[in-house]
Amino acid sequence: GGFIRASRIAHRTSRASVFMGVSLTTTTRVAAATTTTTRVATTRRLRTMVVRRAGGDADGAVVAPGTRTVVDDASKTMGALVRARSAEAIASRGVFSIALAGGSLVKALASVKDYADVDFTKWRVFWVDERCVPHDDDESNYGGAMKALFNDVNVPKSQLYAIDETLCETNAGAAAGCAKAYEDALKALTPDVIGVNDQGLPVFDLLLLGFGPDGHICSLFPDHELLSVTEGWILPITDSPKPPPERITFSLPVVNAAREKVFVASGEGKAEMTAIILEHAPLDGSIPAALVTGDVTWIIDQAGASRLKK
Repeated sequence: GGFIRASRIAHRTSRASVFMGVSLTTTTRVAAATTTTTRVATTRRLRTMVVRRAGGDADGAVVAPGTRTVVDDASKTMGALVRARSAEAIASRGVFSIALAGGSLVKALASVKDYADVDFTKWRVFWVDERCVPHDDDESNYGGAMKALFNDVNVPKSQLYAIDETLCETNAGAAAGCAKAYEDALKALTPDVIGVNDQGLPVFDLLLLGFGPDGHICSLFPDHELLSVTEGWILPITDSPKPPPERITFSLPVVNAAREKVFVASGEGKAEMTAIILEHAPLDGSIPAALVTGDVTWIIDQAGASRLKK
């Protein structure tokens, strides 16, 4: 066995956070696209590093921040990445702040349970978006994450920062109150648990982002007015095109302020949008995932990479 690993995978790149301090309103989208073209283009021209099997399981190789990696087992590679980033953050700052999306992504994260040396007691866990529903609702991202991972590891429950379910006994009318309460809770954790950058934005160690077939991230949907909001950390959305309609979401500047953002593209169903995002997505807000900047890391399985040209 053994891994075929390019030396650049082992090389640690700069982890400085990048803030996209521009508005993407209808009147300023063209100018914003011009000022951010270089940054976004950089994320699109990521080096493709293919980790192949070498008589053993190479999918446990740790990938560098800001790279694109094609593997056989995206879940296992993500588990290895999260284990490594957790150790680095705890060694440097004594805490690991991670924010999650829901759906299949958190199920893939369950592979981190395979590592006995992960210090889950130092984790602080947040959600990049949440449906305004009780925790035991099938639509709850928090509830899904508990079932997939957190019921089985020793992250103290007080360090799992869920939406206040008492504010969303019904979905209608819940988003504004839930967003304010969640933002207040995050601000109470600064600067000891969550750092703050020069623009006054929270700096999470790692965001695990999913993306929909329409290219949405968090609960930031294509051409939605929330993409242009630059004030506020947590935004309410009351007209989600996917049910339930009322949710809360990280703002785009908060997403971009994180030290590292990780996308996982697994399966044929992700292949077309993966190619659009990485190779020719417009910067006009029609594909929100294309607006994520800074250290953006992609883990893609063979099926998810099937539409990529290079």
